[in-house]
Amino acid sequence: MDSRFATTEAVVLNSIRFGEGHKIINLFTERFGRIEASAFGARKTKSRFGSRLEPFTISQLVLYRKNEDSPFSISEADIRFQDSSFSEEYEKYIIASALIESVVLFVAAGQIEAGLYRLLSESLRVLSSIPTNKCKYLLSMYDVQFLMHMGYTPNTSLCKKCGREMGESEASIDHFFGFPLCSKCAGDGSFTVLGGALRFIRWACEQPVFVSKKVKMEKTTLRNLRSVIELLYMHTFHRKPQSWKQLNALL
Repeated sequence: MDSRFATTEAVVLNSIRFGEGHKIINLFTERFGRIEASAFGARKTKSRFGSRLEPFTISQLVLYRKNEDSPFSISEADIRFQDSSFSEEYEKYIIASALIESVVLFVAAGQIEAGLYRLLSESLRVLSSIPTNKCKYLLSMYDVQFLMHMGYTPNTSLCKKCGREMGESEASIDHFFGFPLCSKCAGDGSFTVLGGALRFIRWACEQPVFVSKKVKMEKTTLRNLRSVIELLYMHTFHRKPQSWKQLNALL
């Protein structure tokens, strides 16, 4: 193939209108990381792309650019995965939005993360196949592993501040020091991590996301877990996805 063309699998994150009938597509690709690519004629009624560039879709793309400094354009697109339930079921839509928003917000343009790409694409496929009541567990597993890919991997066996060995049921998290903190290091501003949430985080670090369909958890533990994950995002990135506002209303 001409060196100006490249083939890659990609998750469609979102898009914006461009010119008359065109779109700029925000993609997370297996080969090039997060990129933008023009899709000429994508908004026209008889577009050759059809639904291949809709958000949450995984497509095999042929990209074109004149040289390494030129922007990408999409030459061809073939769907590898797409699920209409993401737009038809409100809860799955919120979860799918949260999955891709973390990449939009926190992965730098051009940052090549093959492992993170596999995590996102696999999570979207699993979201399609699991019952709606298991979706929050899938997102929580994804969030724990997303943080790991982005360089935050807490040693849940040792206190982050003093290095003391942690028990099975004692832990706190602090916006400044992070997670976990032992009972001696936890201050007035610390948030208590329930034992079930702590065990889930330890477990989620090592498991493939498809096992989320087997998770059972009390609502109190799930709410605590989501609060801990929000604090971990705030500690790591100093912000959190906007889609979590709708997610929290579902807990």
